[in-house]
Amino acid sequence: MKEKITLKIFNFFINSEDFNGIPLRQISEDLKVDYEESINIIKELVQENKIVIQSSTNPHIIGKFHYPIKSQLEILESSKKTEVRYQTFGSVKFSIEKTDYPICLYPSTDYLKNHRNLEEFGLSHYSKKLALGEPQLKPMFFEIEVLERYYNDPRFEFEFEDYSGKVSCKYDDLYNPLVRKEDDIYIKSFGIGFDEDGNRLAVVFLRYLKNLTGEHQIFWKSKEKDGSCKILKEYYENTIEGKWTFSYSIFSAFLQELKCVNELTNLIFDIPLFNEAFEKEKRPREFTFFFTPTIKNFHDFIHLLDKLISDNINKSFFKNKIQLFELKEENGYHIKENKGTLRLLEEWLSTQFNIEGEGSISDVIKPFKVIRKERQLPAHKINENVYDIKLIERQKEIITDAYNSMRQLRNIFNLHPKAKNYKIPNWLEKGDIINI
Repeated sequence: MKEKITLKIFNFFINSEDFNGIPLRQISEDLKVDYEESINIIKELVQENKIVIQSSTNPHIIGKFHYPIKSQLEILESSKKTEVRYQTFGSVKFSIEKTDYPICLYPSTDYLKNHRNLEEFGLSHYSKKLALGEPQLKPMFFEIEVLERYYNDPRFEFEFEDYSGKVSCKYDDLYNPLVRKEDDIYIKSFGIGFDEDGNRLAVVFLRYLKNLTGEHQIFWKSKEKDGSCKILKEYYENTIEGKWTFSYSIFSAFLQELKCVNELTNLIFDIPLFNEAFEKEKRPREFTFFFTPTIKNFHDFIHLLDKLISDNINKSFFKNKIQLFELKEENGYHIKENKGTLRLLEEWLSTQFNIEGEGSISDVIKPFKVIRKERQLPAHKINENVYDIKLIERQKEIITDAYNSMRQLRNIFNLHPKAKNYKIPNWLEKGDIINI
């Protein structure tokens, strides 16, 4: 009977579509064995390290870890007291256990290593790990540049939120992939992690890596990061613990501040300060922590930030408020020269508002000017694209300064009498804004 039970558990696992375990009670029902007696046999098999159990709200996959043998034996013994009721649908009879933590059975990793044929998985390194019983929610860490392959290829959808994203290939109107068969991949979720030095990493749970083709699994294996790595707390809480996080990325906060400025100026002056608020699907995909520190990526980020700020300022906002041009004398002639958007903003704000205490309107606008200047640098010279980890800190400094200035700008408009009933989103005022 021990051999029959072991074989049944083994066959159920290797024939399942998602490396699933067999429900505990199914053993006694299928093999016509007394339920408690089957548990006694299963306990012996656990002690012999031939099978293992999972007990949770979803025991049908090996979740985060394997239980110690002692814990498995205690759980199995207590399961003898689990009540069950039976329900019949037509000729099919179902058993429903009265427990929040049902139990499923799996072959042990040692048993699988000795008995499972892995030839069907070919070069699929991560699929083999799952086939050998490794936990499906085990985090795997990778150099952040592993994502560049998909981010820079227009044939892939690269989506992200504050701390997570997903990747898939694109399809045509007939739902045929735009890539060759070997590139038809899907990563349901990836997140942010860190190495022991605090450098950003990409993190993917093992179960999602099986949706990569063998060729891509080899590629990801080449970027795998060893050592003492950890997951960003917000990503772990969202994906594993199922908690809502009350932390927001500085990128989301910047865009929300920009939106508030637009709403406030429209409320006060009947015209928005910015042309576009870049909400929802218009949010730039480059506005993310998933940043490989190269000169090219840094310049692309600066270019984007400048487009969100100075290029985005609505010149019509200043019409009939201040002079939109200045006269310059050249060869005895007076020539009209249009003022830049940042200059217009600074001049107009200086005529309308006084900042009490330290600081000035110029201090508010200064980070925007720095971004503008940084953008103009690569336009006048050819730069070699190099990798420099220091660029991550530079990116963090620039987005922090830009966010603080946009927030100050919002506060200035929020003081206007016509804005007294405007409600700032609570998370923007009291939430935890992070820049990692």
